[in-house]
Amino acid sequence: MTAPAVGATPAEPTARRAVPHSTPLPDPRWGVLALAIAILALAASATSLRNGFTYDDRWIIAENGRVHELRALWRYFEESYWPMKNGAGLYRPLVIFAYSVQWVFGGGSPLAFHIVNVLLTAASAVAFFWVAGFLVPQRVAWLAAALFAAHPVHVEAVANVVGQAELWAALVLLSAVGLYLRDRRQGRLRRETGLAIVALFLAGVFTKEHVIVLPALLVVAELLLYRDAPVWERLRRLRLLLWPQVVIIAVFLAIRVQVIGGVGGDVEHPSLLHKGMIERAFIMLNVIPEYGRLLLAPAQLYADYSPRQLDVYSSLHPSHAAGLLLLGCGLALFALTVRRAPAVSFGLAWSAVLLAPVSNVLLATGILLAERTLYLPSAGAMLVVACGLDALHVRLRADRSALQRLVPVASAVAIALFVVRSSTRNAFWHDSESAFATMVEESPLNFKAHYAWGGQLFERRRGRDAEYEWHLAIALMPGYHGVYMDLAHKYREAHICSAALPLYRKALAVEPDLPLAHVSIAACQLELAQWHAARTTSRVAIADGMYKRAFRYIIDRADSALVANDSVDPTIGAKWLAKGQGNARSSAAKSPPASTR
Repeated sequence: MTAPAVGATPAEPTARRAVPHSTPLPDPRWGVLALAIAILALAASATSLRNGFTYDDRWIIAENGRVHELRALWRYFEESYWPMKNGAGLYRPLVIFAYSVQWVFGGGSPLAFHIVNVLLTAASAVAFFWVAGFLVPQRVAWLAAALFAAHPVHVEAVANVVGQAELWAALVLLSAVGLYLRDRRQGRLRRETGLAIVALFLAGVFTKEHVIVLPALLVVAELLLYRDAPVWERLRRLRLLLWPQVVIIAVFLAIRVQVIGGVGGDVEHPSLLHKGMIERAFIMLNVIPEYGRLLLAPAQLYADYSPRQLDVYSSLHPSHAAGLLLLGCGLALFALTVRRAPAVSFGLAWSAVLLAPVSNVLLATGILLAERTLYLPSAGAMLVVACGLDALHVRLRADRSALQRLVPVASAVAIALFVVRSSTRNAFWHDSESAFATMVEESPLNFKAHYAWGGQLFERRRGRDAEYEWHLAIALMPGYHGVYMDLAHKYREAHICSAALPLYRKALAVEPDLPLAHVSIAACQLELAQWHAARTTSRVAIADGMYKRAFRYIIDRADSALVANDSVDPTIGAKWLAKGQGNARSSAAKSPPASTR
């Protein structure tokens, strides 16, 4: 990377005129400042090196045989991100390939993965410093990058191994945008730079789907940061870079649909099931204040954000006022800074564009909010914060106010607090057991915390405690079928089908389209010797187009049992038995004793 030069930038008045074609000289101090950024990132993330495989790491890496050997590269493009047994969701072939390389060279040790995560964190922080240097003066770029390097909201992406996908995506996007800004600062985009950006985009979309927003970021940068030609002329020049990316997007989506069966490819969050776009937009209004809190004051962090920790309403509700107010303030700030401070408007637009893929408005995802998805949006937020602090400091210094010293002191304190919070929070992701137990302590009203902890307890053979946790999860979110199904499966495994059947039926009441629930009900009816009921359940399921082979097997079993028992259904068998015994006693009373015959 070439270090950005000190001098006029797009954030200064001279940037509104045509960009000079002369190449700026590199700043000799840039390397030292970049090293300081890297050290801050390492200080905030190094404690994660003690972590193991936690949470999703287990299924995607530790217990995923596809990751445990290096195969032909094309094989990775044929498979989903999640293993088949976990739902075969999402599509990130190059990340799975990267995990395979780390597993083989690291001998399956989690340390190898965590070392890569820490190095990627430092590289991304330095890359952001490089990008910000094309937007604002170097002192502001350094402050923004320092806040970004130590930001506590990054912990989930850094300390949890599978967060590595976010880190690769960040490095790709920052590198591509930085290359574009570098050339545009010097004049027009060079052909070799365009080819490099397209190559980065091609690798990025197959690493993590969020990289798909790169064309939007380039358009936003062109519209907000430069004034060297009319808008349509600048967009016309940009089309030569955008068309190859559009083709790549089309190919990527076609392969993704072919492999995982859909564009989204993820199981929708329980709060988003069967919700339309407008309903999802209302739900996300309650998430917007959490975005603001996590980006600006991340004192309290959580591993999951689900009801009832987050209140969700799919129609207008008084609780939406905070989200609407924050959204309005953001739009107003954007409008005010479009011409006065383009770097601020670009930072706001950067965050908005990168939040769009997980906003759940256009497409429902598997999360309401996840801290790892704020890794890249936090870069834009920290750029805005740094610009605001610098503007305040300049104003106080111009007024010769005694408070001017408070700005650098407050900035240093914020960076230090960020480092401390990040380094201590990394321990949360040490292992699954401690993480799930802490989730319940941190967010006792979060149904998913009890759901995850109950699953962990079942694995530890603490069935009674696990059952209690899952009943709590059901009480906190009774409208989600997943916990009913899982608890019913546990009862069935323990041959307590009398307890499993009501749960399967509750799951069907919530979500009627559950073929596995119908199969399980019929299987339980077989186990309870309810032959006629098992046949009826299977015939109805076959009529509804469900798994014919499984249900025909159940029907055959039920028919065999009915023949063996003279077609007597045990649900009414007691009546026939009582009647038969009564007839026998009556016949015995009428017949003479054997000795008198």
